[in-house]
Amino acid sequence: MVRRFTVYRVAEYAKTAFPANEVYAPKERAELRLITCTGDFDRRAGSYRGNLVAYAMLSKDGS
Repeated sequence: MVRRFTVYRVAEYAKTAFPANEVYAPKERAELRLITCTGDFDRRAGSYRGNLVAYAMLSKDGS
């Protein structure tokens, strides 16, 4: 089964200010969150300094 989602927002957050309550909050409609790394690489920490989040909702036709 294939479902289509439409991205309605893209946001960048510092790892130290990641809004977990917003990103992982329950929704009344079918939604997805794609979370990846962004920004400068912190060699000391071994990770990137930020996250990029794409917010998507189920498309109207759903397929």
